[in-house]
Amino acid sequence: MAIVTFRSKAAGEVYMFRETAEEIFKVIGKPLGIRGVITPEEIPAALDALKERIAKEKELLKELRDKEDKMFREGKDLDKEKKPAMEQPVYFTQRAYPFMEILELSLKDNTPVTWGVP
Repeated sequence: MAIVTFRSKAAGEVYMFRETAEEIFKVIGKPLGIRGVITPEEIPAALDALKERIAKEKELLKELRDKEDKMFREGKDLDKEKKPAMEQPVYFTQRAYPFMEILELSLKDNTPVTWGVP
């Protein structure tokens, strides 16, 4: 598994598995090359796309919680239904948060986010 290092003078570095970075970049509509830059002008659109994707995921998670609540009210044993903590999925929201943070700090400081550049 390859690691991608995102850098910003405003926020330092964020490390991410390449597969996660590719998923995030699909959402923001930008290719993830070996190296690249997200300019301050591109950051607002990237943040909007990520926030939209996260809102959709939160709605899905709310539906899952509602389903669990219903099962609980019906007296079903939720412990039998749930996977152990080690098998719980890590959601897009959790994976995207550090990247969104570097984008937000970079936007505030009007500085680009780069990757693949030493």
